[in-house]
Amino acid sequence: PEKPYKHLCDICSVASNSFANFITGQFTDALILAIITFIGMLIFRFPSAAVVSVIIGISALIPVVGPIVGEVIGCLLIFMESPLKALFFLIFVLILQAIDNNFIYPKIVGKSVGLPGILVLIAVIIGGNIGGILGVLLGVPIASAVYALIVDWLKNRQIEKTEIKEENTEVENIVETVEE
Repeated sequence: PEKPYKHLCDICSVASNSFANFITGQFTDALILAIITFIGMLIFRFPSAAVVSVIIGISALIPVVGPIVGEVIGCLLIFMESPLKALFFLIFVLILQAIDNNFIYPKIVGKSVGLPGILVLIAVIIGGNIGGILGVLLGVPIASAVYALIVDWLKNRQIEKTEIKEENTEVENIVETVEE
C-alpha cells in the first residue's frame, strides 16, 4: 500500500541522512583532533609532530580503542628519541582526549547529525553499554534518526491540531452567521 510505503521511505531517508551526517562529523572531529595535536606538539616541541598527529587523527576514526592505539603508537615514536618527552606527550594527549571526548566531539558530531551535545554523549554511553564497540559506533546515528523522526512526528501532530482548530473556528463562524 502507498501510505506505509511512503512512511517506510521517509524513515529510510532519515536514517540514511543520519548515518551520512555522522560519518561527516566523525571525519571532521578526527581532523580537528589531528590539527590540535599537531599545534600542541609544536608548542611543546615534541618530535615527529606531523607523523604522530596524522596517526592520532586516523586512529580517532576507530571508536573506543582507536584513540588509545594512536596514543600508544605516538608515545612509542617519541620514546625512541626521549623517554621524558614521551611521558609528557602521554599526559598532553590524555588531557586532549578528555577535552575532545567531553566537549569537541559532542559539539561537532551533534551539530552534524542534528542532536544536542548532551544527547550525543548519552547515545555513546548507552550504545556502548548495550552493544560494545558496535554500539558506540551506531549509537549516535540511531539516536539521531530516532530524534529526527520524533521531531517530525511532533511537528505533524502540531500541524494537525492547528488545522482542526482552524476548521472548528470556521464552523463556529458559519454557525454564528446562520444564527444572526
